[in-house]
Formats: sequence, structure tokens, C-alpha cells
Amino acid sequence: MDDDELKGADQIAYTIVLEASRISIVVLSEHFAFSSWCLDELAKIVDCMNTKNQAVFPIFYEVDPFYVRHLKGSFGEAMVAHEARFGKDSERVEKWRSALIQVTNLSGWCFARGRWCEYEYEFIERIVQHVTKLVPRYRIFVSFSGKDTRSFTGFLCNALSRSGYNTFISDGEQSSQSTVGVIEKSRLSIIVFSENYARSPSCLDELLRVLECMEMKNQLVCPIFYKVLPSDLRHQRRSYGEAMIEHENVMGENSEKVKKWRSALFHVANLKGWCMKTGYEYEFIEKIVEMASKI
Repeated sequence: MDDDELKGADQIAYTIVLEASRISIVVLSEHFAFSSWCLDELAKIVDCMNTKNQAVFPIFYEVDPFYVRHLKGSFGEAMVAHEARFGKDSERVEKWRSALIQVTNLSGWCFARGRWCEYEYEFIERIVQHVTKLVPRYRIFVSFSGKDTRSFTGFLCNALSRSGYNTFISDGEQSSQSTVGVIEKSRLSIIVFSENYARSPSCLDELLRVLECMEMKNQLVCPIFYKVLPSDLRHQRRSYGEAMIEHENVMGENSEKVKKWRSALFHVANLKGWCMKTGYEYEFIEKIVEMASKI
């Protein structure tokens, strides 16, 4: 952004995005302080740092942090120009001064061109590596049956974690309030349907909560059919039909809970997902991680 102003709804949306960010990176360059828009933006970022614990990293791009901190060089010239425009006692200019001083006291990076300096792409790679470690990607919830797919799901979660995702897994052996909280905060839920998945009441309860979050919170849901067919879930055949009968024997044929489970299985079987029948599991896992990166 430069000096172009945002109007109405665009301004509101922009402010929401800035306040909701986990991290802000400020690229301080020679002409940064000449832009009133950039300075207003910086003041807001510093305010979010102080009030919302937002992480802020400055990049001093071909400028010395000393000149920014003490308002020397182009930064001093810019402040003089702003004082002439807004007045020496302007509160707005004072906020800008304070924000510039605060941001120079933060840990950041300096980039300067020269014979012995690193290339820009190397500099950018260092920043990306640092930010990826500091702020994990979206949280992913993985629901599976520990009896069938513990090995497969373990490799899947390891691959997702290595790609920077904050991954939480539940093997269906027990469900808790903390699991519900994790599901609600996840951006993506991956459900690994296998032969014995529907035999676990905890797995089925997790499925219900995932679908609720999909409808209410626009959460992304990806079913994986591991050596089972979507039609097994849709029509509750084979092990899924057997599991539902077992649950009805325990809870009653007219059990509302079992009816909800049946409906959830039918619903999730119609979502776009993957079927793992044959082939190498590592290739299948790579496709899932690639999908997570795209969305």
C-alpha cells in the first residue's frame, strides 16, 4: 500500500485483516516515512502489538536502523515535511514518531546491496523460514480409528507437521471437551474412514461436530476412504451397516443419536475426498499434503 486511500467497506475490511493477523512484517525503506498511509498503517500495527500481542518484524531495506530510530536522513526529512503539513504539535505526527522508535527496538532483518551482501532471494528465504517456525500454518484436525489406520495416519500427520501445519489427531478411543475445542478451532478436518471407524461412538461424535463446524463455521472437511467405499457409508453396508446395528442394539432402534450418526455418514459420503485402495501410501499422503497447501 502507498498513499491510495481506501473507502467505506474496503477500509473496514482492511482494518479487520490487520487486526486479525498473527504477524505483521514492516518493510522500512528510504521513502517509507514520506507516505502518510504507511505511517498510519505502522501506528496501527504497533498498537496491535501492544494490545493484542501481535508479532511484528521490521525489515530495514537499504536503510540503517539508526536513521529510523533517530529520525535522520530521509526519515528526518519526512517528519519535517509532515510537521509542515499537519503542524508541529500534531498528535498524528507524534504517533508516527513513537511508532518508528518502537519498531526499531524490535528484532528484525537488515538488507543492503553490495559486493559481499547476500542475494535478495536468499534474504527472503531466511525470513520465510523464520516466520514458518514462529507461526504454524492452519490447524488441521485428523479423526481416525486407531484399530485400522494408526500407522497410515501417523505418517500422514508427520508429513503435515513437516509442512508446517499444526496437526491434532484423535484415534476415536475417547472424546473429550478439549477435542471438541480443537475441532472448532481447526481450519481443515481430515476424516480417515476405515473398516472399524463407525464402531467407535467417539469417532462418530467427532464426525457430528466436524459437520456442524462445516455448516456453521465454513470449516473445510476432507474425507479419506481407506480401503472402504463411499457407498459403504452412504448406504451403511458391510462394516458400517454392522456397526449401526450394534449401536441400535445398545441404544435402541429409535435412538436419536444413532439417527444423527446415520445422517452424518450419508452426508460425508457425498463430499469430495480420496479413496485409498491400492498403491503406495506415501504417494497418497503426498497428494493430501499438496491439497492442504492449495486450500
